[in-house]
Amino acid sequence: MKPDTRKEREIALYEAALRLIARGVNPAAMKVQQIADEAGIGKGTVYEYFASKEEILHGMALHCFDTEIARFAALLEPCTTLQGLEEAVLAYLQDLSGSRMGTYQVIASSVGPQNTPEGMDLRLTALRGVLHKTIAALQQNGEIDPSLPDHYCDFALLSAAAGGLMSMCCPVKPEGANAALLQNLRTLIHRALKP
Repeated sequence: MKPDTRKEREIALYEAALRLIARGVNPAAMKVQQIADEAGIGKGTVYEYFASKEEILHGMALHCFDTEIARFAALLEPCTTLQGLEEAVLAYLQDLSGSRMGTYQVIASSVGPQNTPEGMDLRLTALRGVLHKTIAALQQNGEIDPSLPDHYCDFALLSAAAGGLMSMCCPVKPEGANAALLQNLRTLIHRALKP
């Protein structure tokens, strides 16, 4: 079997599991047969790639991280100004909280923090690479203080993103909270990084 075929089938299984979760199937109750049927792949073939449903779920979690990093990188790629960066981060957070966050919360609760999938360090390195590339471009354009160390800039952006995401996912929000949140995130990023 060609490696790309194996990878395509693995991704088909991850996407099938994501569709099942989106339809309300609890990952703890999910069966390998359900995932195989949803993906259109024989159960025997699934076991050629994975020893258990848990391996599929862990692989799916990593696949989700890879997908989100690619989305984030695509949004940050054209950023040449701090305002552009702020708008890209806010657009990403709105998209994530509006369309995928519920599914990701279910995945996180099923995988659990004690079972962090192997390979997360590679994903964090990839995310830092995306941030460093963007930060370097903005520093070159005079948009970010060049004396700020990379790890500080990473922390500032990730803190703003994490805080914004938590606020967007909060079930009870006063009227106008989203507009205030967006302005607060802009202010936080601007104050943390502007020369």
